[in-house]
Amino acid sequence: MNKIHDTINTQQVDPRTVLIIVFLCTFTGLAVNKPISSHLLLCICVLYALSAKAYKECMMYSFIYIVIAVLMYGIAYIPNTNLMLMIVSLSYIAQKFIIMMIMAAFLKKRTSLPYIISAMQVVKCPNAVAIPFIVLLRYIPTVTEDYRCLRDSLKIRGISVSVVRFFIHPIRTLEFLIVPILLRSVRVAEELSASLLLRGIEAFKDRTNLYPLQFKTIDYVYICSALMSVVVIGVL
Repeated sequence: MNKIHDTINTQQVDPRTVLIIVFLCTFTGLAVNKPISSHLLLCICVLYALSAKAYKECMMYSFIYIVIAVLMYGIAYIPNTNLMLMIVSLSYIAQKFIIMMIMAAFLKKRTSLPYIISAMQVVKCPNAVAIPFIVLLRYIPTVTEDYRCLRDSLKIRGISVSVVRFFIHPIRTLEFLIVPILLRSVRVAEELSASLLLRGIEAFKDRTNLYPLQFKTIDYVYICSALMSVVVIGVL
């Protein structure tokens, strides 16, 4: 019980605030279609992630985003060809995906799964939305760990899955990686869904909440800053 109270005391930002910020920034990233708006949104997302001490993720994703942005500016000097259109489309999608990954790092660093479940219970989130979302949050780390185990297993067998090998033998590398991951992913999703249902996640009665939630001053600061950022990006 003391451990639970210590965890509550160290939780600075309400998980509902974190979820609001993540959804606002993610949907704004999908909606914007101007480079300046996308760049500004990236800076805002990086600031949120830095406040959660996600330094490694910020450096990595920001570097990738900058490389893609420079590449897109350089494409303007290439003749209008199908290759150029394909590169622009992929870069456009990659930039939006990077913003989503930064906000995922913010979500991971700023809160935890028990708090997210408590937040969804407090706001009376429908089970049709809550259960898939919670399964997804538990699913991604599990699949990531399975990928690492698969990569180590391939290395033991003398099979490299490096970036160089991917460009030399792309089809064969994908065969070694994608097929086992897909088969494992289906089973993991079923196991996680069964685990949540076994714990009574879809029960209609109110459950005891070990993680009491309460909005504080810092929560209003975070929410107001997110709303103002969305408005500014929408005006640009």
